[in-house]
Amino acid sequence: MVEKEEEQVSCPVCWVSSDLSEHNEATVATASDQSSSAESSSQKVIFAKTPCNHVYCRTCIERILLPDVATMGTCPMCRTAVSIFDLRHATTEKALYPSNSDVSSWPIANNVYKQFSVGRRRGLQSFRTDGIFRNTSFCFNQGHIPKLQYIINKEDAGETPDVDDSQSVDFQRYHFHPQSMTFHGKLDFATPLSRPCGESMCYSYSSFNCLLQFSSDGQYIRDGYIHWGYEPTTPDDYPLDGKWRVEWEDGEPLEIYVQKHCFNCVGINYEITLDDKHRPRFEWPEAARGFFRQQGNVVQRSNQQIQPGARGPSVGETLEWSTNLASFSQIVWKRISMELSPQSDGRRLRIRPDEFVYRNADFQPQLPQYVATSIWGNTFCQMYTVGLASYHFVGTTVPFGDPLAYISYEHPHTDVWPALDNGEKVPDRVPFRNIEWDSDERIFKGDICWQELYNTTWMGEDMWHYEIKFDPRFMFIKSGTCTRSNSEEPHQFGRDLVYVNAALESVLRGIRETVTTTGEYLDVVRKWRQDGASSPTIDMLGEVSMRVLDNRAESMFDFNLYR
Repeated sequence: MVEKEEEQVSCPVCWVSSDLSEHNEATVATASDQSSSAESSSQKVIFAKTPCNHVYCRTCIERILLPDVATMGTCPMCRTAVSIFDLRHATTEKALYPSNSDVSSWPIANNVYKQFSVGRRRGLQSFRTDGIFRNTSFCFNQGHIPKLQYIINKEDAGETPDVDDSQSVDFQRYHFHPQSMTFHGKLDFATPLSRPCGESMCYSYSSFNCLLQFSSDGQYIRDGYIHWGYEPTTPDDYPLDGKWRVEWEDGEPLEIYVQKHCFNCVGINYEITLDDKHRPRFEWPEAARGFFRQQGNVVQRSNQQIQPGARGPSVGETLEWSTNLASFSQIVWKRISMELSPQSDGRRLRIRPDEFVYRNADFQPQLPQYVATSIWGNTFCQMYTVGLASYHFVGTTVPFGDPLAYISYEHPHTDVWPALDNGEKVPDRVPFRNIEWDSDERIFKGDICWQELYNTTWMGEDMWHYEIKFDPRFMFIKSGTCTRSNSEEPHQFGRDLVYVNAALESVLRGIRETVTTTGEYLDVVRKWRQDGASSPTIDMLGEVSMRVLDNRAESMFDFNLYR
């Protein structure tokens, strides 16, 4: 008898190998609970298969998929798009992360995340999607299934909006990855959501899917996207439906989606009709004429006939248009697709804290506070931005296990910074260790211990040692050093690192309200130089003080409330 040769596989990233036949179903059941730390070749190694049938050890493929848009990435072998929820055990084909698990076991259970738009300085306003929705929310508090809740916008149709006129639909397929706090959800609408064409025209949608990565405390959706899939149409009924590339003289090419012979171009809605000779035409609405500063009616027409039953130009072919305007005498549409696909075509919106966010409806963000007599309770930031390596001195009386002080990397701008040297994202909050505080000299000492805390280095350095001296009023960092383990010269506070109190603006507004003259206000400002502020620090403090003096309502500080 010839013995069956053992089935061997090796990870093409780390080259660890193992006998696939040794991995039983018990291993699969515990896969999502295992640590993502490096697995040695002497241990049972979980191998995961991608939809494109490439096999990796679970540790490597998850490390590849987690850093960018969490749980999404590409296969290193063939660049096919892969989600962490697509991964299956290499031998049993069972999903490593099963779908439709019980919401009540998730850390975001019982929360509702409502939508807010975030202005340049964090002003809130409602965000709309193509005029259909006045608001959307993600609900994890209604039973064991997550829901999408939305309110149909009625204002443009002349109806009075009703705050209680909300509808909800269950996600039909969903996943949650607890390590990265990431949710995937998909659903199809029983009836496509739309409104009639015309001045208030909008696309109709038949599906919705999303990827949502929550903050570590579960209070915000910090990253991800939402995708409203266009309703597919019948080419025989709407021969010009599909995706087109639009080109014209002296203009940048752009892409448009035509649905039921309606489309939106640079925020303006159009509707195509066929004349009695089956030639396409449409009029520019008033908004388009105003945008291009044109008076009178503007008609865009094509001499190409679209006979009944025909499907119009094929993919790669063109449709030529002309208008009664000399500056738009010739416009060319090149066809990219013959019809719309809900999976790939639609409105895709990236969720970014500097654009719009979803926050827990029960959470009330708090601004940094100012304590004039001690370091504890204050926050110090650079570049007017909290979360951009800002220093948070929580206090000496904190719950057991919480850090006395930490550096925050929670702002979205840190996403472009290098990852830790093991490939993982820099933690949102890195605690100081070996803390010393001299209240008489106002000197703080502490260490950031990358190797000790995270078993890795950052940019080749395993520890940073801080020695920071504050001004008498705790308004700014006066001087000090940050000495890095592998750096010859320490970074100097006041020169390389310029930090001020994140509550500076509110303090100055309080002073402005109590003094009677501008001179008294400026006397307070002049004391900063007497207290030893460096020239770069004076520049930063002065810019804030002049804005307060001018009584500008807009804040200079980005408090990172929606990370």
